[in-house]
Amino acid sequence: MNKFTPLVEIIDGEPLASTLVIAKGMKAQHASTIKLVRRYQARLERFGLVRFEIQPRSPGKHGGGDAEYAYLNERQSAFVISLMRNSNSVVDFKENLIYEFFRMRDALSQRTHNLWQQLQAAIAEEVESKVKATFGSRLMLDRKREKPLLEGRIMKLENEIQPTLPLH
Repeated sequence: MNKFTPLVEIIDGEPLASTLVIAKGMKAQHASTIKLVRRYQARLERFGLVRFEIQPRSPGKHGGGDAEYAYLNERQSAFVISLMRNSNSVVDFKENLIYEFFRMRDALSQRTHNLWQQLQAAIAEEVESKVKATFGSRLMLDRKREKPLLEGRIMKLENEIQPTLPLH
């Protein structure tokens, strides 16, 4: 049974495509694709750092050593595939890869937007609890019980949002 390999993966909150996936989709040798990345690495890094990784070669594959591959962001991937030759199947792959990057970007954006909405609601609830506590001792006791839960919820949401903030 064939294992499904996604065109784009989310790694550390960023949509990335591996040179392995690009080579397969472009019907090119991976060695040629990684050489292209190495040759144009300085230009690719204008769009962000290129993440090189090593994976053990599958048993039975010639060479016996580990295989190097790279993860490329959307702009780097677009640049690399623009350097490769076109055929009908290659154009189809380029279209699918670009579509998948936009789909992943939209999904990440929606997730961040939802977290912001949840955070704003939790903060409003915490403020409302503070105001109610000024009306009487029973409400103040209720606030004492609610406060740690609200603060914990707010902290959790802030921690989820923090990694998705751009570092520019």
